[in-house]
Formats: sequence, C-alpha cells, structure tokens
Amino acid sequence: MLKKGKMKLVLIFSIILVLMFFSIRMAEGQRDSSSEIQEKLAGISEEERQILQNLFTIAQEIKEIEKEEERIGLEKDTILEEIEALKGAVENEEIAYEKKKTVLKEVLKTYQKRGPGTYLEIMLDADSLTTLIRRINALRDLTRNTGELLDGMEASREKLSVEKTKLDEKLILLEEKQNAARESLNKKVQLMKEQEAYLNSLNDEKEHYQAQLANVQQMWDELKSLFSKISDEFSSMTKADKLPSNAIKTSITLFGIKGSIEEETFNNIIKENPSLLGMTLRFYPGRVDMNLPKKNLVLSGKFVILEGNILKFDVKEGSFYGMPLGSGAIEELMQEGYPTMNLKPLVGGNVLKSIELSEGKLEFLVMPK
Repeated sequence: MLKKGKMKLVLIFSIILVLMFFSIRMAEGQRDSSSEIQEKLAGISEEERQILQNLFTIAQEIKEIEKEEERIGLEKDTILEEIEALKGAVENEEIAYEKKKTVLKEVLKTYQKRGPGTYLEIMLDADSLTTLIRRINALRDLTRNTGELLDGMEASREKLSVEKTKLDEKLILLEEKQNAARESLNKKVQLMKEQEAYLNSLNDEKEHYQAQLANVQQMWDELKSLFSKISDEFSSMTKADKLPSNAIKTSITLFGIKGSIEEETFNNIIKENPSLLGMTLRFYPGRVDMNLPKKNLVLSGKFVILEGNILKFDVKEGSFYGMPLGSGAIEELMQEGYPTMNLKPLVGGNVLKSIELSEGKLEFLVMPK
C-alpha cells in the first residue's frame, strides 16, 4: 500500500515536471518566434518596406472602417429603441387626446340640449339664497371644468405634435446612419479589392508579401496588448520616490513659478525600469517624441494639462517599423488610455498654468493656490 502511494507521488511529480518543461519551451518558442519576425522585418529592403507600408496602410484603413461599422451599428440600435419609445409615446398621447375629445363632446351635447336658458331657469327657481349660491357654484364648476378640458386638449395636441416631430427627426437620423453604413461597407469592399489587386500585381512575390504583412500584423497585435502595460509604467515614473531632489529647476516670475525638467532626467528614470523596454523621450520645440527601439515604434505628439497637475501625452502621429500609423491605428494602440505623467510630486498642491516644449527641455508655469 505504501509502495503504491509512493508510485503515485512519483507519477504526479513527473507529470508536473513534464508540463513545466513544455510550458517553458512554448514560452521560449513564442519569444524565439517574435525575435525571428523582428529580425526579418528589421532586415527588409527599402523597396520591401514601401510595399509593406502600402499593404499595412490598407489593412489599417479596413480595420478603421470595421470599427466605424460597429459604431454605426450600435448607434442604429439605440435610434431604433428611441423610435419604438417615441411611437409608444405618440400612441399614448393620441389615446389621451381622443378621450378628452369624447368627454368634451358629451359636455357640449348636454349644454346644447339644456341651452343657456335652462341654466338661467334653474338658478331663478332657487327657493333660497343658499340654494341659489350652490347652483351658481355648480355652474361655475361646469364652465371651469370645460375650460380645463379644452386647455388639456390643447396641451395634448401640442405634446403630440412635439413627439411626432421627434419621431420624424429620429427616422431621418436612422436613414442617415443606414446610408453611412452602406457607404462604409462600400469603402471596405473597395479597399479589400485594392489590397487584393495590389497583391496580385506583385506576381510571384504575392505569397512573400502576404507572409510579411502577416508578420507585421502579428507584431502589431503583440504591441497593442503590451502597450497598456508600458503606458501604466510610464505613468508611474514621476512618483515622488523616483524623482531626484534636483529634478526640477525653478525660478520666480511675475506670472508665477517657472519650472523646467531636462529630458535627460526623465530618460535616466526610464533606464531604471526594464518594463519600459529602453524607451527614450526627446523634447523639441512644440513636440515630444517617444521612442521604443525594441518594438520599432516611434510616437510623436504634445503634452496637454489635465486636472491641474497631470500631463497627457497626446499622440498625433507615429510609425511602426518605419511605416506611418494612421489615426485609427493610434486609437487602437491607445484604447486603454494615453500615457500620462502626474507632476503633483513636483508641484505639490499648486496648479499647472501652462507648459512649453523646447529643445531637450520641458518648461511649465505653476500658479500657487
């Protein structure tokens, strides 16, 4: 019995070792595959790069259109729900209007049958002042209720008109969205035809470039999943315990406290964090470049102030393996959020009034609270 127990333990331990071995080999295989693809893409000629750029641009545009189709589809669903709700509101108002109209007809019929003389006789036949006052009040209530009924009918008619106008507007908007969806689909079909025609024009090299495009797409997909982590790491690099005491140079001006940080300061902090994959920042007049050489990614943009002490890296353009990135590709990359820097550890409770990028330097103006 003891022997069988030992054999089971040995078997379980062996299985665990085998699984660990294969998982390590698979991870290494994935790394090798990525490294191999990176080497292939880094070694392509300028002519190949240009062809791949055209193909990658078309692929980006197709993806952007697919996202637009999805957005239009969601908007159409929302509009259809609103149309159904408005139809219900219009129907309810029509029912309410018809009910009020029916009641008013009955009141007017009664008034017509009796006539104004009848109401006068009823009041004159009163046998006491109390009875007379009660009959006058009853007549006043009748005329007031008739007036309120007329006012209610007018309000219902106006509300019905408003709801019908809203419904008409939503139907027009729905038609516009349907037209946009058709146009988007036509664009997508056209782009796919262009991509196929372009590949066919490469003749014998078609399969080669299809494989290269697949490689680019694989590396791009890997980068997209990785970039949110890189962005988070970047955003945490300005924490107080990571900044040297002399990181910021300050001076007092008539407009507030002026501060500046050298790009070298940021890059020194970045070097200490291997998760940032050798990222470097370069400051130019009115522009900042973020370079990830290990991923062949360059992003350019500017900093904008958020919440008084946060700088958001607002990316305007970029390139991947030397190929320009369209606005849709940049949005894809930033889908989890743009990189930010929280300068609160530097400015304390004060507020950033303005920022300016110059050669190798980030300058800002702080307003004391």
